Amino acid sequence: MPQSREILLQGTIIYGDDFQSLDGYVSLQDGFIKEFGTGHIDADFEGIVCPRFVNAHVHVGDSAFKDPPFLPLSDLVGPNGLKARLLAETPRELIIEGMRRSLMEMVNTGTCAFADFREGGEEGLLRLTEAARDLPLLMRIFGRPCEGELNTPESCWGLGISSTRDHDLDYLKTVTASARKARQALAIHAGEAARDDICDSITLEPDFLVHMNRADESDLRSVARANIPVVVCPRSNLVTGVGLPNVKKMVEQGIMLGIGTDNVMLNSPDIFEEMHLLVKALLHDDRQVFKMCTLNSAKIIGLDQRLGSIREGKEARVMVINRNSDNLWGSRDPLASIVRRAGPSDILAIF
Repeated sequence: MPQSREILLQGTIIYGDDFQSLDGYVSLQDGFIKEFGTGHIDADFEGIVCPRFVNAHVHVGDSAFKDPPFLPLSDLVGPNGLKARLLAETPRELIIEGMRRSLMEMVNTGTCAFADFREGGEEGLLRLTEAARDLPLLMRIFGRPCEGELNTPESCWGLGISSTRDHDLDYLKTVTASARKARQALAIHAGEAARDDICDSITLEPDFLVHMNRADESDLRSVARANIPVVVCPRSNLVTGVGLPNVKKMVEQGIMLGIGTDNVMLNSPDIFEEMHLLVKALLHDDRQVFKMCTLNSAKIIGLDQRLGSIREGKEARVMVINRNSDNLWGSRDPLASIVRRAGPSDILAIF
């Protein structure tokens, strides 16, 4: 069989797992990163070449009813909240259309993989599968057992628990054991509305926790000792008024951090926007923030051997940023400019 055409990308390469800005080129072939080298070549695209984003926590199921009234968290997304009522009354085809549009938005804003927390049992999975058909995205689906059941749907990559306070702890231990037996990962929302669910969440030994914005220093020490990663969603925390996570303290404690955009009805699934808030308000560390949005999130959802950084042999899930756009012209530090100010309009090409 004939080989596919080699694609050459020239410019500043955000290279390796330490995200160094190096002048050179990258060769892509057959869907993989074939080579990195220095020097100038005749390239197909020229700009800032960087890995695409990974969204480690999102709910795309509520994409058909965006920007609800500002309400307390429980009234928005609690078991009997606004989201549950709107999901029940919205026609199936509109829910799927909303999900597909959100997935297309992810692609167009640089995301290549995501972890979705899926409600609705098998029907919820079917909706997401239908919405994602033919789109170039990798999915990690965290499902939930339907009421009265103990097993997460087999096609799910993991079990996603809303909060330990929403369920009896013995029940959660049982469904967690079932998930582990099925070799499924475990993720739990914790420390979002209050910190009273953090201890029980740690007891279940999850693969990662989501939010932790209400965690105090003792909670973070416990999470660090247990070596549990945390996925933060600061824009969502702002909308629901529950307070921002202490990202700086989490980094100081050595906790691996990823990033998510959470409910689409509250925020767009655009990692650029999440990144801007994170670096300007919570952590003045461009490289660490970029790592959270790429390699760290990929590690948290088990994709770091395939993507999340530019290295020979990894999948060619990269993008080229236009360093000569009106927005980025004059940049002294390409990585800092991506993290602090770049947006979808600065993207020249996505692979």
